[in-house]
Amino acid sequence: MSNSLLRRLRMSLTVAFALTVLSGGGPAHAQFDNTNILVEEAVNHIYQQRYQQAHAALKKAYEQNPRHPGVHFNLGRLFELTGNFPEALKEFQLAASLDPSHVAARRGVARCTVELKRRRGIEQSEVLDLAAREITSTQGNRPSAARSAAMSAAMPAPRRPTALPPPPAVPPAPPVRLPAPLVSQRPPSSSVRPTPAAPLVLSPMPASPDMPSPGPNLPPMPAAVRDRVRDIPFNEEESRAEGLIERGDYAKALDLLEGLSNANPDNPRVLFLLGKLFSLKGELFNGIKYLEEAIKVDERMYHAYYLLAQSYSRVNLLDDAIRNYLTYFGVRPQAGVAVEIARVYERMGRQEQAREFYAKANAMNPGNPNLQAHLTQSETDVANDLYLRGNHAFTTNDFAGAATLFEQALASRGLDPTYRRDAERKVQAARLRARVQSEQARPAVEGFQQTRATYGTVNLLYHQLADISFKTKFTGPVIAEWKAFVARRFTRHGQDFLVMIKVLNRDEQERSGREQSDFRLNPTFTNQPVFLLTAPRGGFPPFAEKGTFITFTGRTEWRFYDVINDLGQSLKLPAFEFISAFPS
Repeated sequence: MSNSLLRRLRMSLTVAFALTVLSGGGPAHAQFDNTNILVEEAVNHIYQQRYQQAHAALKKAYEQNPRHPGVHFNLGRLFELTGNFPEALKEFQLAASLDPSHVAARRGVARCTVELKRRRGIEQSEVLDLAAREITSTQGNRPSAARSAAMSAAMPAPRRPTALPPPPAVPPAPPVRLPAPLVSQRPPSSSVRPTPAAPLVLSPMPASPDMPSPGPNLPPMPAAVRDRVRDIPFNEEESRAEGLIERGDYAKALDLLEGLSNANPDNPRVLFLLGKLFSLKGELFNGIKYLEEAIKVDERMYHAYYLLAQSYSRVNLLDDAIRNYLTYFGVRPQAGVAVEIARVYERMGRQEQAREFYAKANAMNPGNPNLQAHLTQSETDVANDLYLRGNHAFTTNDFAGAATLFEQALASRGLDPTYRRDAERKVQAARLRARVQSEQARPAVEGFQQTRATYGTVNLLYHQLADISFKTKFTGPVIAEWKAFVARRFTRHGQDFLVMIKVLNRDEQERSGREQSDFRLNPTFTNQPVFLLTAPRGGFPPFAEKGTFITFTGRTEWRFYDVINDLGQSLKLPAFEFISAFPS
């Protein structure tokens, strides 16, 4: 073959290849997935606090590969750093569901769950503070012992956790070597979390039908990963850090533990020691976060459950305290732990469960004088708390709740004699006023039930009520249900009359040229939509008074009554016959 022919053949092949590349039709180019590159780019943006750029990169990665665990893990970190903890929790749960061996994602689930609980706890404490101020203002110069007891039961003061019982022996499992994970799926420890200069609102990722639904129940961690993190050899630095914590030298202990955490962020013992340190310092929610992370890494770290239960109890998250107490008690049943569980149940008002665990404590350690003194003090605290809560319910007109609380306080044996006499007097008053309240509310309750059971036959509009020719379309009376304002009440010829102003719906407003309803009755009674509601004398319920809104069921036969307005003029108003009503 001549040289010129070879040159032409090479040129044609080059042109064909160039056209293929320019057209984008190459199969290798079409299947290229740069998700890992985008995740690495997002990780770099996160460390540089460029959160919007990180969000954009992760959004592209999500569109290419929505089931990539690294995408969801870093989305969780991004939402956590920008303060969107519900969305961060969802992303961490997705990452742990897609990759059950993702320890950092499980730790993220623990952190976000605790942060959401902390925010709910702040809201609850604000309510408790308001209740305490109301109680203080109403009690005057009463002895402060009961108030302090109630406040300590509602939000106990920080105290040093009791000595932790030794954890049960767990037989070691043989270590398993795993390949080193990718940086994009296991970035360095997120314990050092830069705070954004200003809160950002980043949009969540769109839903995908291929994604598992995020939920609180994560898949179990693979045995190989679980044994790897559990079998980290114990070292002298951890022992030294624990000794520093016990001696109260928290600053040195924190420096030492931070170095250990940076070296291995998934060491459950280091996470536990950090949780213990912050709990002893009084930074309870910081301690709870680390303890929850320790349990997510190693679910058999039972002494973490015990300390976590104590911390949850001190921040008044009693359901979480009970859950962790029961987990620990199931493995290490002890009389002291049973007493702590019983006290938490008492604070929750669950007396049956409290008595059950007091009985277990007595069975484990019968005749213990310290236990008997503990039980007596617990009964006193609970009784005084019930008494003060009853007073608060009484002052806020919750008389049925006050009667129940006073009865519970009187049934206990620990109520102070002064408070007992006061509770005996107030429980009778609360029962009487509760009956009065129930009798006053009965017409409204019965009216609601009757109104719900009586359905209107026609969706009657106001202009149809005032149009007598509309009656010709029906063979009998029409029942309708309206909401209206009681403008005036009077009695004539053995009947009670209510002058009503209807709450107009959108169709009626458009027809009458109004932007909204007006409930001021003018002297001529001509401001639409005015009508009458009639009943035999004494037939209206007591709540149907002037100046109230009611929802009523009425029957109309397009009957009109002559009414004298404030100017002495006579005008005809359409009327409903009253059937039932309830306050709106």
